[in-house]
Amino acid sequence: MDIASISIMCVEGIGPRLYKTMIQKFGSAEQALQQDKQILLQIQGITDEQASAIVNKDYREALDVQLNWVEKRKAKIITLGDETYPDILRQIYDPPPVLMMMGEFKHEDDVAFGVVGMRYPDDYGKQMCYKIAGGIAQKGICIISGMAKGIDSIAHRAALDAGARSIAVMGTSLDTIYPAENKHLFDEIKEKGVVCSETLIGQAKLPSNFIRRNRIISGLSRGVVVVQAGTKSGSLVTALNANEQNRDVFAVPGNALKGRHTGCHRLIRLGAKIVENSDDVINEYPFLKERLNGQKDIFIEAAKKTKLGNEEEAVLECLNKDGVHIDMIFGKCKLGRAQIMKVLLDLEIKGYVERGKGDFYTRNI
Repeated sequence: MDIASISIMCVEGIGPRLYKTMIQKFGSAEQALQQDKQILLQIQGITDEQASAIVNKDYREALDVQLNWVEKRKAKIITLGDETYPDILRQIYDPPPVLMMMGEFKHEDDVAFGVVGMRYPDDYGKQMCYKIAGGIAQKGICIISGMAKGIDSIAHRAALDAGARSIAVMGTSLDTIYPAENKHLFDEIKEKGVVCSETLIGQAKLPSNFIRRNRIISGLSRGVVVVQAGTKSGSLVTALNANEQNRDVFAVPGNALKGRHTGCHRLIRLGAKIVENSDDVINEYPFLKERLNGQKDIFIEAAKKTKLGNEEEAVLECLNKDGVHIDMIFGKCKLGRAQIMKVLLDLEIKGYVERGKGDFYTRNI
């Protein structure tokens, strides 16, 4: 752990690019911390307040907060020079100098795929996301996303259901799970993969942090699949970052009449590869064949892990093919309301259930 690098990143407003400029100028983070104010002010982009904070060591309190938090929560802080820092991420133009994380990066994560899209997808988007992300994960390949609502959450869930690893790159610090409803997802991912963030504990929670984290999602990925995106979707930023980082970009085509897939169609016009199933992604990488050939039983094992749980079976028993109103489901099923809603979403993205108008749910299988 490079304490000097963490110290610099604790100074408000210093980001990866200014950090990189400082290291190029002074040779190391330790050397940068030892400079006087006038020398620091020669760095392009640094403010008077930032230079003063470094000289006066105003970062110490924030540094203590980080170190105490990771110790109490059994988390980790990794920096660019650490052996455990992902090599694939280190190669991008502006890698995060510091990552707070829970879980462990593994060597096989160097072959992983990002799956991103809008927060409020339609039924088609949900099912395509689960199908594609799950198909990739069934090959034992890690799925990366941002743990946001919608496509992100579905992609993580598909990976976990398939018994694969998943990496969540958060736009908030690790002490602020957003959205709060993803607490269970956060806990599962940290046990079976990694949750990480470049936003330190106590730093401002800014909308721009979510934009910045997109370059980390693409930076950790071999390729990025955009499942469903409108014209202004943040997932298009991830695709742009992927292109700049020399990563492959894939897009799922949708219904042109609905207007909820315009972002994906735009990417396809710009050269993104069309994806209809997971094989469309996997077949782009011949080097994966050797790796996958050694996994003879992975499809059988994945199928076992995707069987419905007791709670899913209980909710499914309350449904029929004619449609059942949500209030009737609440009355018939002994589970709590919040748990029923979560199970219904899980069943919906797996294709077992379809939600219709007026909160009626229809059983498909």
